[in-house]
Amino acid sequence: MAIAFAVCAPVSIAGAQVYKCQDADGRTIYRDTPCDSASKPMRLPDPGKASATDPQMCAQLHDELNRLAAEVDRDAQRGRTESASSTKRRQALTRQYEARCVGVARSDSKPK
Repeated sequence: MAIAFAVCAPVSIAGAQVYKCQDADGRTIYRDTPCDSASKPMRLPDPGKASATDPQMCAQLHDELNRLAAEVDRDAQRGRTESASSTKRRQALTRQYEARCVGVARSDSKPK
């Protein structure tokens, strides 16, 4: 879910830093502040620099578009209209998908 958000977020998060830490119980947690004085921020992938035909990126975009479409359908069944911000986000993701993923087939969409 976090990766999908990072991929699809319309706002740049270039200045954000993420630190991988362990809590008192030994579980891995992620924070925006250093865990200790020796902590170094993680290097996060830049979705803007992904290959135009990166199948994983295309699959994530496709899944997010499907999720947004299902949300629109649910809202319509409840008598709600799609918000302007949701419409803009869906349109921006559609343009991004069409620009980056032309010719990339998903493994589950190949003819059998």
